[in-house]
Amino acid sequence: MSQKALDYESINENVKKAQYAVRGELYLRASELQKEGKKIIFTNVGNPHALGQKPLTFPRQVVALCQAPFLLEDPNVGLIFPADAIARAKSYLSLIPGGLVAYSDSRGIPAIRKEVADFIGRRDGYPKVIKIMMISTRILSFVLLDMGPPISNELQLISFHTVSKGYWGECGQRGGYFEMTNIPPRTVDEIYKVASISLSPNVPAQIFMGLMVNPPKPGDFSYDQYISESKGILESLRRRARIMTDGFNSCKNVVCNFTEGAMYSFPQIRLPPRAIESAKQLGKVPDVLYCLKLLEATGISTVPGSGFGQKEGVFHLRTTILPAEEDMPEIMASFKKFNDAFMEEYGA
Repeated sequence: MSQKALDYESINENVKKAQYAVRGELYLRASELQKEGKKIIFTNVGNPHALGQKPLTFPRQVVALCQAPFLLEDPNVGLIFPADAIARAKSYLSLIPGGLVAYSDSRGIPAIRKEVADFIGRRDGYPKVIKIMMISTRILSFVLLDMGPPISNELQLISFHTVSKGYWGECGQRGGYFEMTNIPPRTVDEIYKVASISLSPNVPAQIFMGLMVNPPKPGDFSYDQYISESKGILESLRRRARIMTDGFNSCKNVVCNFTEGAMYSFPQIRLPPRAIESAKQLGKVPDVLYCLKLLEATGISTVPGSGFGQKEGVFHLRTTILPAEEDMPEIMASFKKFNDAFMEEYGA
C-alpha cells in the first residue's frame, strides 16, 4: 500500500521531536483525572480568568461596542456604557474599514501601532519610530541608549508585550506587539513576508492591545474604576506571590525566590538520590515523576522544570500564582504535606 501524504513517517522530524511541557504529559494526566471526577487545580498555564480573575471593565466595554456597533446607534447606549468607552469605540471603528470582522494590514492597524509606539516612547523616554509588524514598532530602547555606542547602535533586540501575560490576563484574545531594534531592513521585510501569509492579526485583539497601552487617563469617566480594578489585581497577585513563596520555602528540600514581575513561581526541588534512581527505573525524568505524584496526591497540576531545558542534575517545577487568593493557604498546605511525605519516603 502506498504511503499517504500524512503518514506519521512523513512528518518532519523536528515536529516529532518538539515538546511542550505546559500541555504535555502532566496536563493530559490532569485532564484524565478531572474526567474521573477528581478536583484539579490547573496551575500549569498562565490563564488568569480560567482561575477566577475578573476582567477589567473598560476594555470589555469598548470591545463589546466595537463587536456590536449597532449599539452605538441606540439612543439609550449612554445609559449602559460610559461616554469615554463610547468615544473610544467610535474612534477605533472609524479607523478600521469593515469593522472587527474585516482583515487589517498584516502589520496591524496603523493607528493602534501608533498607540503602541507612543506607549514605548513614554515608557523609555525616547522618541518613537513607527515601523514593523503585528501591532509593532521600531524604537531604540532607553536601556540600550544608556549603554552608549556601539551597543545602542548594533545590539539586536526583539521584545514582546501581550494582553495575555500582564495583569490584564486576556489570554484568549491572543493580542500582542513585537518590537524590533537594530534589525536590518531586509530581515524585517522577510519577517513581514512570513507574517503576511496569515493575512491579518486578530482584529479584536488589536483593540485590546491599543486599550492596554492607552488606557483611561485622569479626568476620563472610567479612570477611577480602571485604576481601582488594576490596583486590586496587582496587590492580590503580590499577596499570592508571598503566600506561595513562603509556602515553598517552608517545605523540606524546596527553595524558591520571590515572584516579583510575573505570574509564575519556579521553586527548585532538591530530589534525593533514591527518588532520582526510582524515576530512572520507571523511564521518567525525575522532576516529571515528582510532579505526577504531586498531581495524583493533591490535584495540583504543575509543569516539570525539565520541560524548560533546565541545568542537568537540577530539578524544578513551574506553577502559577493565579489560584484564588482565599484558596492559596490550603493549596500550599496541601503541597507541603505531599512534599514532606515524598522526601521522607525517599529518604531525604
